[in-house]
Amino acid sequence: MTTETDEDKARAFLWELQTQVAQARGLRQHRQGARWNELLAETGRRMPGLQEEQLDQVIELGTTAQEHWPPRGPDEPPGGHWLIHTLADRLEKSFPASFARPVLGLLATGEINAVTLLAPDSQTHLVVFEDELLNFASLFSKAVALAMPHERLEGDKMSFSVDIDKVRRHVRDSPEAVRRFREVVLAYLLEGQPSRAPQYFLPEGISSMGSILQNGMELFVLGHEYGHVMAEHVADRKAPRRMLGAAGAEVAEVTELTWKWEQEAVADLIGWNLCLGAMSGDYGPSLPHAGVELFFSACEVLERAVPLLVTGANAPRPASPTHPPTDLRRDVVRGHTEERLGEGAAPPLQLGKAIQEIVDILWEQTAPVILDLHRQGVVPDPRWTANL
Repeated sequence: MTTETDEDKARAFLWELQTQVAQARGLRQHRQGARWNELLAETGRRMPGLQEEQLDQVIELGTTAQEHWPPRGPDEPPGGHWLIHTLADRLEKSFPASFARPVLGLLATGEINAVTLLAPDSQTHLVVFEDELLNFASLFSKAVALAMPHERLEGDKMSFSVDIDKVRRHVRDSPEAVRRFREVVLAYLLEGQPSRAPQYFLPEGISSMGSILQNGMELFVLGHEYGHVMAEHVADRKAPRRMLGAAGAEVAEVTELTWKWEQEAVADLIGWNLCLGAMSGDYGPSLPHAGVELFFSACEVLERAVPLLVTGANAPRPASPTHPPTDLRRDVVRGHTEERLGEGAAPPLQLGKAIQEIVDILWEQTAPVILDLHRQGVVPDPRWTANL
């Protein structure tokens, strides 16, 4: 007879929550699985030069779990499960010793961060990511890559500029970046689903830049949560958190563990180190750091967008009870970058600040649209206000 472990109990609780949400939304897993396979096939067919045999390999890779991965729940999104454990593999490759992977999952949290939940009758924590975060990171990164002026060099290489005057001219003369940025922000803000934004494919060089920035964002978010585990943080307090189904209806109330701001800062620094450890061998430190900066800018955009839509004012979103202000987090990471990289810190810091300015330029073109929606009485998706 097999004894149920704490981890088994925590994972069963996660699956139960995912099933409740799926039922409330009318999205049982057999439909989600079919949609994921169709998306992989459609994406592969649009990739230039991809042969049918290669397409089959793309679909197999994106639907096959690795043997060392934990099982996927009956209503756990297959794409999310695949992506989050692929990211975990990349982080853990650089670890000097074995690491017990936390119980990871996806739910509608309304936080552009992961949250840590306590499973009943278990001492194992659940690290739960906003279920649309990965979609959002993909489309947000692509829009920012589009905003960078670029030119083709010899061969397949492409040169990007982050000179802010050039960026402003490029965005003015080539408005696709602003349009794509608006689409993903509004789809997430109004419907809770960035995937409702029109899908599109970029030229190869721009697509590669978007993918690198996206990887930095995602690895940092996961690395931050690993940081809490590796630093053996003890929760500061427990708080209720609402999980939502369709039309904002409450599906369940769960117990969230929150950390002290000092612990969050430590987790950010570990997350930055892990992100660079996973990526810098291929890209050096500047591009992974740019992905971390892009994550902070993405947080700031949504922190601005929600109150602007709700109140019509450019007031900051109420401070999160679980995370320090984003500008403080960014300052701490920048200070750590300077200390850790020494004389080599200047290029990553310059690129990171440029990324922040690029997002600010795109936000300047998006804020008036959100203000008009406020005047029309439009409200945000319930996930953004359920736990304020």
